[in-house]
Amino acid sequence: MSDSQTVTVFTTANLRGAIDVLPRLASLILRERRAAQGVTLLLDLGDTCSAESWVCRVTQGRAPFLLLDAIGYDAAFIGGEALTIPPDAFRRLRERIVMPLFLWHRMSELTRRGVQFSFAAGRASLPPGTSGFRVTRDATDLATAEGSTILLGDVPAKHVGRVEVRWPEGALISAQAIPLDDSEPPEPTVAAVLDLVIEEARSFAQQQGEPYEPG
Repeated sequence: MSDSQTVTVFTTANLRGAIDVLPRLASLILRERRAAQGVTLLLDLGDTCSAESWVCRVTQGRAPFLLLDAIGYDAAFIGGEALTIPPDAFRRLRERIVMPLFLWHRMSELTRRGVQFSFAAGRASLPPGTSGFRVTRDATDLATAEGSTILLGDVPAKHVGRVEVRWPEGALISAQAIPLDDSEPPEPTVAAVLDLVIEEARSFAQQQGEPYEPG
């Protein structure tokens, strides 16, 4: 594609198993995404689960990704966090979601509205001369540009990163972190999916003799 256009990339990270926040975060994400012009991408950059979260422990890290899929994420990066998903649980997760899972230290591709995007996470690199994105969460900046590569940095918990890029040049236009307001109402469909996910997680917890949070 030769015509230049604006692409808006929305990013989240550091959920750490706090799935109760996702219905409200979904409302913010969907509103911002509807307001954006042209092609949009919605990505979770990692640290989605935590061993300190009971819902992550009993579902072997799967629960948050079911919610991200319900919100309509285009992809989630997995494997860069402290809590890893066992191979069997990973296969079961892939069978239940539409959203692709991009592995850490791998190069991945995604096509939206006829436009192909390349992503490299961790130690992975993009093909020479390719415009694309590198996920490097050690960076404190939300996004920076290195030639035709956009570096996507970390996103604070309860924030949504909004990164505008000129494509296919790979030129950074703007980047801002949008905080989630405590008064944001939950998105009803995602709230319903959350109830189902928590009910299933509690069933797993009882089977495993694992304590769980009642609320």
